[in-house]
Amino acid sequence: MNILSLHNLLIPLAFQGLLWTLVLLVFCFGGVIVANLARLGWEYKSERAKAPDSFEKSQDAPKNEKKAPAEKPQEPIYYIVEKKRRRPTPGCEKPKPFQFKER
Repeated sequence: MNILSLHNLLIPLAFQGLLWTLVLLVFCFGGVIVANLARLGWEYKSERAKAPDSFEKSQDAPKNEKKAPAEKPQEPIYYIVEKKRRRPTPGCEKPKPFQFKER
């Protein structure tokens, strides 16, 4: 087979691979966007379903009821911690002299 004809066959394959890579990238990117939009829609729909129930319950409660006074928050507790003291280090000692063995 001629090298020139082999070269002419490989160039379209390279472009075809590049084209399929770009198609896959666009497909995945679009899939992620669609999934995020679906999740947002699902959350919005579930919040809307819960909202009327809470509104009706607030209408049923009498307005003249007195609420119990709120408890005061507990004051923080402080602990007294003594710092450990270091033992006094002895002063520097004189180095021990060494003696080499003589032969």
